[in-house]
Amino acid sequence: MADNPHTHDEPGRPPAPAETPVDAGSQALSEALRSSFGIVKFVMVLLVCVFLGSGFFTVGPQERAMIIRLGKAVGGEKALLGPGLHWSWPYPIDEYLKVPITSIQKVRSTVGWYAATPEAEQAGNDYIALPVSTPINSLVDGYVLTADRNIVHTRATLTYHIEKPIDFVFNFVNASNMVQSALDNALLATAASYTVDDILTRDVAGFNDAVKKRVTRLIEAQELGVAVEDCVIERRAPRQLIEPFLSVNEALEKRGKVLNEARSYEAQVLARAGADAQSRTNAAEGERA
Repeated sequence: MADNPHTHDEPGRPPAPAETPVDAGSQALSEALRSSFGIVKFVMVLLVCVFLGSGFFTVGPQERAMIIRLGKAVGGEKALLGPGLHWSWPYPIDEYLKVPITSIQKVRSTVGWYAATPEAEQAGNDYIALPVSTPINSLVDGYVLTADRNIVHTRATLTYHIEKPIDFVFNFVNASNMVQSALDNALLATAASYTVDDILTRDVAGFNDAVKKRVTRLIEAQELGVAVEDCVIERRAPRQLIEPFLSVNEALEKRGKVLNEARSYEAQVLARAGADAQSRTNAAEGERA
């Protein structure tokens, strides 16, 4: 039988090197690296699950939500999400935006109101008489000009609800500020077409209605996506003229009282005169017969 070539070295060839035994430290390092890779894989899978799980969000019963991708609403207005649990790709792929559609929003116009702290208003000592010589500081005190070139302080509070969330969110950077601007515009423009007496006493309801109609027209023209609920307006005479205005109001009240008394007396006299004339007419008719 021929000799095994692997057991005998060929003549002229150096002997094959013997196998190097595996070092214990290298083997431990190799096993540690394999364990580390397993941990890293587990952590990566866990992070992916956490990343995907962060895409779940809840929409309340009085809200609607929209998914925004690259600055645009996904699916348009038909894709508004109703109440319940929803999912979207987490940030920075997608974003979701919640919009309250049934809750009442509120803005207040103080462009025509005098300067006062919330504490003073709550205590009721913000509206106190000032000397007539005290100037109005236009840097802090607001006012409106009336049709008869007078000054009066007015403040309006507008309540509204969001009717079209897409328009409310995407037509303007901040639609609430646009509603505020429309209310300021309506208050200043409407006051310029009413006299100070109409605003303060004679036509309070008409002034309120005119402001509400104008702000509604402005909101609809700008397509803000909101519907006006109510508009409440406060009005006050300048603090430097509280006493003169009170005197005028007192005189108007007395005038109204005297006129009412005069009309009542007139009605009574006419009724008595009519009854007396009828009585005399009846007596004359009887004598003639």
